[in-house]
Amino acid sequence: MSSHPSRLSRSAEDYLEAIGHLCRENGRAQVSDVAAMLKVKKPSVTAAVHQLAEEGLITYRRYAPIELTEKGKQYADRVIRSHTILQRFLVEIAGLTPERAEIAACSMEHILTFEEIDDMGARLEQQG
Repeated sequence: MSSHPSRLSRSAEDYLEAIGHLCRENGRAQVSDVAAMLKVKKPSVTAAVHQLAEEGLITYRRYAPIELTEKGKQYADRVIRSHTILQRFLVEIAGLTPERAEIAACSMEHILTFEEIDDMGARLEQQG
């Protein structure tokens, strides 16, 4: 998603990624579900949700499900895709265990650019 003007903070991306996963799995995301998924307290999620709403990535009303905007869905999909590529790369190319690859991918997805991660995905496709 190189057309996005800037990357979110690591924390904001983690919240958006969790919201994206929950929306994919359940069709919606609640503050309590995000808190459980990320193992944080609900006030932390509420603060993050307000920030994401200010960025135009989600819509949120108290006690209502969190909804991704089109921009938010695209960004969440991009972060989820990047995480998947990194995890696969670390297992299939680098030989890490799936557990270690998961931990490393969570860190790396915030350091590498989307373009660098796409290059890794292209290498995966060449291997497969």
